[in-house]
Amino acid sequence: MNTMMRMVMTAMACAGLAACASSSAPKPTLAGVKALQEQADRDAASGRPEQALVAYRQLAHQLPTNADAWFRLGNAYVRVGQPEQAVAAYEQVLKIEPKHAKAWHNLGVLRLRQAAAAFSESAVDANGADPTLQQQSTHMVDGIARLTSPLGDSRAPAAPDAGHGP
Repeated sequence: MNTMMRMVMTAMACAGLAACASSSAPKPTLAGVKALQEQADRDAASGRPEQALVAYRQLAHQLPTNADAWFRLGNAYVRVGQPEQAVAAYEQVLKIEPKHAKAWHNLGVLRLRQAAAAFSESAVDANGADPTLQQQSTHMVDGIARLTSPLGDSRAPAAPDAGHGP
């Protein structure tokens, strides 16, 4: 390969690398992150959960090792009715900060709700075919409902903590 060809190949490689480097997203600034978090919090407080979710997703992407960003994202997923994604976000919190009590609490509440839904389905499917299983499943649903109810109220299941703090 002659010298001219090597120079052209080298120039093309450099141009390709430069294009890759320039296309990467700029690093988030502290002011930008703070503004995004404030907007997400305002959206959440103002009853705009979908908009809050978008912003909290952005925050978690920009701050991948920040447990609070993931916790807020989990809460946002709960508010828009996406429990599987909320579970994943709370699990991410716990990878970052294993003793995050609120994440453990919210994860527990969500998993209890998932268990109640499974037992409820079991009771419906066992109706008429397996009365013992239907009774056991119904009993489990009732027990989980009592566990997830606010203290003193056995009628309504408790929501995961919607707080934003770590």
